[in-house]
Amino acid sequence: MTVTELKELIWRYYMSYWNNRRICSANDGLPPMVKRQQYYSSLQESA
Repeated sequence: MTVTELKELIWRYYMSYWNNRRICSANDGLPPMVKRQQYYSSLQESA
C-alpha cells in the first residue's frame, strides 16, 4: 500500500466517523446520522 492510498483510507475513515458515527452531546447523545434520519422522518410524517 502506498502512502497516498493510506492517507486516503485514513481520510475516508475519519470523515465517515465524524459525519455518521460519533456521539454528539448536542444531539441528545445520538450520532449525527441517526439525528438526520429522525429529522427527515418527522418531515415526511408532517407532510
